[in-house]
Order: sequence, then C-alpha cells, then structure tokens
Amino acid sequence: MAAAKEALGTRHHVESDQLGIVGGVPQIVLRFLVEARDYQGENSEARLSAEMMRDAVERVALTGSLSVLRRSRGKWAPV
Repeated sequence: MAAAKEALGTRHHVESDQLGIVGGVPQIVLRFLVEARDYQGENSEARLSAEMMRDAVERVALTGSLSVLRRSRGKWAPV
C-alpha cells in the first residue's frame, strides 16, 4: 500500500485508500484527483498514473489486473 500511495501521490492528490481481501487475493483501491481539462486527456492521465503506480507496486509484490474507473453522476465506469 505504501508503494502505491507514494507513487500516485507524486502526481495526484490521493483522496482515500483501502486494502482489502477479495476471494483470498489482496486488493488495493486508491481514489485520486486528476486536474481538470478535456475528458479524454483526464482519462489518459488517470490511466498513465495508474500504470506508474502499478510499476511501483510490482517492485515489492506480484500484481494482477489493473482497473481504472471514473465517477460520473454517482456511477463508476471504466475509463
């Protein structure tokens, strides 16, 4: 968790973090803010930042799938 928060925190404000176990597999969830600009640019920046965070976590742990979601009108959808 520390590696994930540190990596993402270099680019964005991390609003919340959660470490859980889903089906016996650890799962890291981080919610962060991306600076406002065009919609696609925000999505691209979020994906790039998430990939950077994943690279940092892979130095200390095995990783699985990466999901990047965006909240719009109260619903979360993949970017």
